[in-house]
This record gives sequence, C-alpha cells and structure tokens, in this order.
Amino acid sequence: MQRFRLDVMAIGLSSLCMIHCVASVAGLFAIGLLSAFGSVDEIFHLVMLAIIVPVSLLAIGVGYRRHRRLSVLVPGVLALAGLCLLTVFEHAMHGTFWEPLLTVLIGLCLVGTHVGNIRGCNDCEINHEKPYAT
Repeated sequence: MQRFRLDVMAIGLSSLCMIHCVASVAGLFAIGLLSAFGSVDEIFHLVMLAIIVPVSLLAIGVGYRRHRRLSVLVPGVLALAGLCLLTVFEHAMHGTFWEPLLTVLIGLCLVGTHVGNIRGCNDCEINHEKPYAT
C-alpha cells in the first residue's frame, strides 16, 4: 500500500509540474500573488526537482524490486535523468517552445512509468508472485 501511495504522489507531482509549465507558457502562472515573488519560477523548479526525483526513484525502485520489469525501470530512470538535464539547461531553453514540449513529454513518460509500476505490482499480487529477494 505504501508503494502505491508513492506512485500516486509521484504522478501528482509530475502532473503539477506539467500544469505549471503549460500555464507558464499561457501566461497564467504569473497572475496574482505569484508575480509578487519575483524569481518564484526558478525556485519552484528546483523545489519540484528536489521532491520529484527522490519520490520517483523510491517508488520505481520499490516497484522494480517487486515486479522486475525493465520496461518500467528504464523509461523511468531515463525520464528522471531528462528532467534533471532540463533543469540544468533551463536558461538556455527559456522562452523557446522546447522547454514546455520537453517538460510535458518527460512528465508524461514519468506518469506512464508510475502507472506501469502500479500495474506491474498489481499483476504480481494478483498472480500471488513472491517479491524477488535482493
């Protein structure tokens, strides 16, 4: 059950990141109080990265120990690496269409990974498979 919660939390965080990116492009995120905080956008990205990466790694790792599906592990790790690279090169891509496009694609890949993680673990539970020992 704890594993499921980690995946759901990671899905929510990835979705929030995608919504923020799309809203920023549309100019909606700067409306209201957020515009008073100046560099809130950069801080938001760093905070989200600091939360998403460990939660996703933990959820994917715990799930992989259960189902042993590389088809879940590899895209998840690659998406997290892409998210980190996107944050590193954020200033170079800021204002281009690449930043929101890549953010949404990476976010969708992470959501798909966590859905695959949930399904893989559920398949193990339905088939009464024992978790792999490490």
